[in-house]
Amino acid sequence: MGFWARSWALTRMSFAVIDADREMIWFPIIAAFFSILFSVALIVPTFVLALLPEDISAPAEVAVLFVTYFGLAFIATFSNTCVVYTTKVRLSGGDATFLESIGFALKRIHLILAWSLVSASVGLFLRLLDAMAERAGLIGKILLSILRAILASAWSLMTLFVIPSMVYRGLGPFAAIKDSMQTLRNTWGESLFRYYGVGFAAFLCSIPCFMLIVGGFAAQIPAITISLVTLGLLGLLTVSLVFSLASTVFNTALYHYATTGMPAGFDPEVLRGALRPRASSGFSL
Repeated sequence: MGFWARSWALTRMSFAVIDADREMIWFPIIAAFFSILFSVALIVPTFVLALLPEDISAPAEVAVLFVTYFGLAFIATFSNTCVVYTTKVRLSGGDATFLESIGFALKRIHLILAWSLVSASVGLFLRLLDAMAERAGLIGKILLSILRAILASAWSLMTLFVIPSMVYRGLGPFAAIKDSMQTLRNTWGESLFRYYGVGFAAFLCSIPCFMLIVGGFAAQIPAITISLVTLGLLGLLTVSLVFSLASTVFNTALYHYATTGMPAGFDPEVLRGALRPRASSGFSL
């Protein structure tokens, strides 16, 4: 089986896992709800900072920005930990309940907090690069923007398997990053497909939603505009939710195979071609 056929087969299998454990859809929905509440709660401090003298407000703004990144990272990591654990149990032939997955994430809360601190620190560093680019001249702005894009992409790739590492092995942030990079090297082709190919597929599925939104604004009839825009936005949210879940399941399946063995419900031939065995691990099928 070729690379593209194998990658699409993995994607279809990932959707099959979601279909078997539909309760996992609630994790990102609840996470989105709490993220909105958290963001709204930070509106008041933001307005207060705007009234303070610049020498006080500048460091305070950095602190609020860090708290924002930390809070949102914590919510997202907790949700993804629940999804990865649900997937892990399914791939092992079991069936985790909603509350069981929540309970597991609570047991890993120290790792989730630690990873949220690291993630927030990196996010703040990237935001500071953006601020430097805004104040720099044309050449400096271009160079800093390129540097920021390279660092952000590299960070995203390096940390693809961090949460599976935390769930499967109970690793801390830096050990999880190292383990994630090793798994990335072993599953390079499929990992890149998940990172870029699945994102492109999500974009294609989003096109009809964008067309609905554009058509709604073009209609110039309030009732039609509201209806079409609402449908388009709901469609975009659904596509984002489903493909985000599929990406997490995809990663978990690759990590499961790379570290544990053949996951239940996945085609052995598909996964055998997806993994470059570690020479030092002695792992084989």
